[in-house]
Amino acid sequence: MTQENELIETSLNEIYRKISIQQYKTDMGFKALAEGVHDNLFVIPEYQRKYRWTKQQVEELATSLLRDLPIPPIYAFRNENGQLEILDGQQRVMSLYFYYIGRFFADTQQNVFDYRELDIDHTSNFEEALAKKYDIVPTKFYMIFGKEKCDITYATLPKDIKRKVDYTTISVVEIKTSMIDNPEATLHKIFTNLNNGGTRLSDQEMRNGVYPCKFSKMIDAINRNDLKWRKLYGHMSDKYDDMEKLYRFCAMKKFVKYDGMDFQIKGDSGTIKIKEFIDAFTEQAFYFTSEEVEEYQESLEKFFCRLDISRENFNKVLITEGIFVVLEKTHINVLITDEIYNDISEDAGIKSTMNARTFSRTNMNKRWKMIYDLLSGYGQ
Repeated sequence: MTQENELIETSLNEIYRKISIQQYKTDMGFKALAEGVHDNLFVIPEYQRKYRWTKQQVEELATSLLRDLPIPPIYAFRNENGQLEILDGQQRVMSLYFYYIGRFFADTQQNVFDYRELDIDHTSNFEEALAKKYDIVPTKFYMIFGKEKCDITYATLPKDIKRKVDYTTISVVEIKTSMIDNPEATLHKIFTNLNNGGTRLSDQEMRNGVYPCKFSKMIDAINRNDLKWRKLYGHMSDKYDDMEKLYRFCAMKKFVKYDGMDFQIKGDSGTIKIKEFIDAFTEQAFYFTSEEVEEYQESLEKFFCRLDISRENFNKVLITEGIFVVLEKTHINVLITDEIYNDISEDAGIKSTMNARTFSRTNMNKRWKMIYDLLSGYGQ
């Protein structure tokens, strides 16, 4: 064995000594699972995506349950409160729960809820927490059998069928992990692997899942509660596109430097890949101190206060991003109005940098320098 192979083997052995992952599979009856959700024995971690299944998807899952067709297992880990936090299967678990309680969203076109918005601590059960925040109403569920539409609402099932459904098993795989340095990091990586298949998560949903931290909580709070931000951006995005934009601003704050003449953006290659750029920042933000988080929060809030522009202008990403970089990295202090914004966006030189190579470092530097020159003319 070569010295290099010995080093690799030693490294792998060290990793396996530090990390231990075990899986324990339990077959749980449908009723026991639903009652566990009702009593908050199952919880959704803050990094999970929003629930967004349609009533039809709930009915299809309930039909599988009635027909005793396989339902994919649910993956979870037990937290310090003894609850099972769901790593994978949230949409199925919540759909089974809606079927069990016989309720769904009054407006089936608005069938989205965010677990983080529920007041779990001050309600007696999960249904009460849902009803307190969302308009969920008594609902009948159906299945199609041949050409017939059959009512399969749980509460109205014949006793013998209900008993069979109650004891129909769903596999719950409990994951136990131990890691000397950071057990949460391992669980977040498991979350990523489990969610690589099925309905694809957006890039920001994946970041939320892998890197929940003080910084992500701060961004989430701004995204929900900052009135100036919400006015500028518009309605909240189900896929967290609004949060991604906030992360993008913060990545620019982190990786762009200004030396008094040129703007420089971290990296060696000529073209920026925005996804990888934000991913790199998110990984570093996971370790930010409270003071660093506060600094980024102040930068964002200060920037929003400097904007007196329309939503249409604000959502022209490249121009808004350029204005953020210039205001953040230089001494310029000016209120950006629609008139100023339009002068920037209509400038021929700036337009020339917004082509197929928009994200080349050369074009970004040129664009930001020209925005700086224009803003300098509006006073300090």
